Amino acid sequence: MMSGCSGFGKYVSDTASLPGENPNAPAGSDLNMRRINGYSTAETPILPQGGDIWPGPPAPLPTLEDVEKDRIGTVLGGGGADTGSILPDGGEMGLGGEADKEPASGKLPDAEPDAAGKYGAKRGNASTIEIPNGDGTVTLIHPDGSVSTVNGKQKPAASQH
Repeated sequence: MMSGCSGFGKYVSDTASLPGENPNAPAGSDLNMRRINGYSTAETPILPQGGDIWPGPPAPLPTLEDVEKDRIGTVLGGGGADTGSILPDGGEMGLGGEADKEPASGKLPDAEPDAAGKYGAKRGNASTIEIPNGDGTVTLIHPDGSVSTVNGKQKPAASQH
């Protein structure tokens, strides 16, 4: 009865196969595949090589004292000799002029003055910047930094593009 459905030869070829004839078996001829299939394998052993192939230990990092001596020697033109402490014990370090810039109340100022003029930067004629929004309104950024939102059909008198 089994041969009536697909034929006995088809049934046997789909369900049974001889060793080494499996079409779904992995193919290959490398060392591991030869071992899996039961063939003899001959591989060359890895032999030690002469000499030290690893680099030596890294140079130790300089201490802060070494760095300071080198910096003092470079700045003062000396050979790195210890010339004494630049900052006396208990002294404070600062950038200079900080006492003049500190607010008397101990709080930070709300805004910094525009220092562009000191560096030769010229301010052009500032105009209001218009940014259209998706809901029909326009966000306006005024030259003084203030921001407002108006209806898109409304145009401010001082607005320039």
